[in-house]
Amino acid sequence: MRRQAWKRWTLRGLAGLLALLVLALLGAWLLLRASLAQLDGERQAAGLAALVTVERDADGVPLISGSSRIDVAYGTGFVHAQERFFQMDLLRRTAAGELAELFGPKALPLDRANRLHRFRARAEAAFAQLAPSERALLERYAAGANDGLEALQARPFEYMLTGAAPRPCW
Repeated sequence: MRRQAWKRWTLRGLAGLLALLVLALLGAWLLLRASLAQLDGERQAAGLAALVTVERDADGVPLISGSSRIDVAYGTGFVHAQERFFQMDLLRRTAAGELAELFGPKALPLDRANRLHRFRARAEAAFAQLAPSERALLERYAAGANDGLEALQARPFEYMLTGAAPRPCW
């Protein structure tokens, strides 16, 4: 009698652990799925003069078209942020010497080396010297990137791994 009770409770415990494991995996899958880019549907965006379309070829490469360069710049920024914001942020932080914010003190030597070059200050100076039309293109690209990041249902999973929060462009 005692042996049967022990066996029954062991099976119940294992079933409970299995159920918890399945729930944890389902939760992780849903969280990762929420951080994926929007691949179809429609979206309204402020500041667009006309329709911008994003189609994908057979390999999944986005083909962005619109009636003006400024609208296409916005669409490109939106798609880039949806699909690779962490990569964009990682490149920006590397050049600025801010990797330690993501990866902790082990990145400080690289940050110190990169800060000597003052890439952010040089980029800001180059941006200030651009013609207004070129500056407007970059500003619309950044607006699209920020909107693309905000449109994700969950932050990119890399930020979940590092425990950091994504920082908007510009």
